[in-house]
Amino acid sequence: MIDAALGRRLVLPEMLDDELTAVEPKEHARAHRAVAMGSPLSDSPAESIGRVRFRQLGAPDPVQQHEFAHPGERRTRVDFWFPDQGVVVEIDGRAKYEDPAMLGGSTTADAHWQEKRREDFLRSFPEVRFIVRFSWSDLMDLETVRAALVRVGIPCR
Repeated sequence: MIDAALGRRLVLPEMLDDELTAVEPKEHARAHRAVAMGSPLSDSPAESIGRVRFRQLGAPDPVQQHEFAHPGERRTRVDFWFPDQGVVVEIDGRAKYEDPAMLGGSTTADAHWQEKRREDFLRSFPEVRFIVRFSWSDLMDLETVRAALVRVGIPCR
């Protein structure tokens, strides 16, 4: 909720900080952590959960919504970029490939083909060593996230 409110500019970080004064003292530390992690760059609830999982695992903070572009060519933005490890992390749901509203008149096959071409474009950057994809169900299992991150060299506790 914090990420969505910040992303839609319904609240400013300063406003959330001011509201912390109203939180019970025993809950203040937890509320403060939630507010401090808030990011207007999360494009979906799944991305917000992904950031929480990375923090729970002690992974480095990724760059959110990093853009990759070759001069004079198209560009694309990724959900998370771990530059020190050369890892892109994308969080995908089935709706991206099945929901008519999200498909915008394209077919499921078209959406898969476009995503394949996008991934090929990302792999054209020498700094991109790996691309990891998580689904909602992956994010619900902390060990699944840990295993995937460790497999590509992202340090975790």
